[in-house]
Amino acid sequence: MSLHLGCQSSSTMSPFVAAIFLVGLCLTNAINFTTVYEWEKFDFVWPSGADSSIGQLKYEYKPHNVFLRHMAVFGERLFLSLNKNSGNPATLVWLPTSVTWCTCTSPKLAPFPSLDLHKTDNCETIQEARGIETDPDGRFWVLDNGSRICPSKIWIFNLLKNDKTERVHQFPRYVVSHSDENRNLRDIVLDKTTDDSLAYITDSESEQIVVYSRKLDKSWSLTTPEKTWVSLALSPKREARQLFLGEDNSKELYSMSVSELKNEDGSAAVKLVGEFAESPFRMVIDSANVLYAALLRESYISQWNISEPFREHRFYEVGSSLGSEVYQPFTFALDTNGTLWMTQRNQTGGWSNTRHKLIKAAVGASSYLSSTPKASTTPRVNVNEATTEVVKSTPTLKSKIGTLRPALISNETSGGCAGLAEDYRKSQSLNKIKSILICLLVCCLVLSCTAIAWLTLRMRRMQTSLSRFSMDNNRAEMSVFPEDPVYDDVGPENSNEEATPDEPLYAEVGPEPLTSADHEYASARTPSPVLFEEPLRLGNTNAGKKPLEPENIYDDVGPEPSSGPSRNQNSVRKPTER
Repeated sequence: MSLHLGCQSSSTMSPFVAAIFLVGLCLTNAINFTTVYEWEKFDFVWPSGADSSIGQLKYEYKPHNVFLRHMAVFGERLFLSLNKNSGNPATLVWLPTSVTWCTCTSPKLAPFPSLDLHKTDNCETIQEARGIETDPDGRFWVLDNGSRICPSKIWIFNLLKNDKTERVHQFPRYVVSHSDENRNLRDIVLDKTTDDSLAYITDSESEQIVVYSRKLDKSWSLTTPEKTWVSLALSPKREARQLFLGEDNSKELYSMSVSELKNEDGSAAVKLVGEFAESPFRMVIDSANVLYAALLRESYISQWNISEPFREHRFYEVGSSLGSEVYQPFTFALDTNGTLWMTQRNQTGGWSNTRHKLIKAAVGASSYLSSTPKASTTPRVNVNEATTEVVKSTPTLKSKIGTLRPALISNETSGGCAGLAEDYRKSQSLNKIKSILICLLVCCLVLSCTAIAWLTLRMRRMQTSLSRFSMDNNRAEMSVFPEDPVYDDVGPENSNEEATPDEPLYAEVGPEPLTSADHEYASARTPSPVLFEEPLRLGNTNAGKKPLEPENIYDDVGPEPSSGPSRNQNSVRKPTER
């Protein structure tokens, strides 16, 4: 009975333990990150030419000052915003996501859209790129925090039209302060409705959320009392859509209804959702309602399914390999193909020896914007209209219209890819030439192998034919003709004469007639009962008489004579019956 109970307990517990093991194994191996690029230090794509300002930028550039902030992905291009440290020539760059574009393992950073649109204290250019995002229509939204003399703006580029600048919106003073000491724009998310595209922006220096409408080309702000926000993420749900916010220097996570953000006047109520282990400085939600959070001073990525009660899970963990001074080690973005792209910074050697790498993993869900219905409206402005709108919304720039338009036009004609695009075109041309040469080489090898194989088979066939011909000749030489005497010394001679009965056939083969000298030898042999019925007489008993006729012991071998007198009846005696 005890044995039976033991077996029953084992049979019930074994599947349970196996299920736990399999679940743990699946959770461990569900995400597999692969390394795309690695950098020991960053470098930029510098324009060619003898411009002295480019030489000055190269001289002032300090690779260890590059700090990655935000990321966005569209197609085969990955965009990064950088901190504005001394020596950085640009705060917005791009990289190819596919290794087929670039054969190097550490590609250079290409200023977007060109280095001409990154000039310090030139308010017609990008001063400090912060939050960035791309929408399904190929528009690239860039949040520009401005500088000490330049107000903050939103830049919208059309990636499907050669990176053309579609619109530039400068925030009014009553929405965002024009004093750099009283503003700190950080993050941006997009809410794409059926007839508009809205941008929600955080400002960590003010207790408010900034909203921008592309359809109205208008911005406003909503107050959130006693709260300053750093990061935010938008849920993909169309009904009761929620905006999640991370507070500055706080582990707490909050949410608010998106419907409240569309009210241009007033405030928005927020509610506490949960608390992370560390302050979340970067967040994103995929189309499966999973929120990913990068924590300020932690070497791992957390995740939480917003459809369930708040519970933090560790999604990706590096451990102590990032060094002891961990600070904002990750930034990430989701593309439309369900791939999570992420940069990772390693500070084991200190700030002066910082290394970076770009990794990716398939998570099975795409960006939160992928589930958004496509807008029914089309862009209602071109570059000229955008320039006019910028001038209308920024009276202080009216006097600078003469320099603003050339900047935009030069941006259009530059192609937006500057040095890296030119390098890419050159590399593509070289790759095409290499591909053609490789194809020709392969064709030559195939043809050569085919010719060698054909010649080898041909030679083998010729050798086989020669061998057969030689064998036929040998056989012809060795063939027997009827007129040739063969084995003449054995068989009877082919003649017209009849063999006499007295001449035995095959005389050479048969024994010689016995003589008196041979009687002694014959006596030593065992007498045959057939041929010798009477004992042999030794000695010369028949002296003076005619010797006896020798018996033909091979009479049954030779051929029977065809004619002639009958043979002697005494030549062969009938054997005696035993």
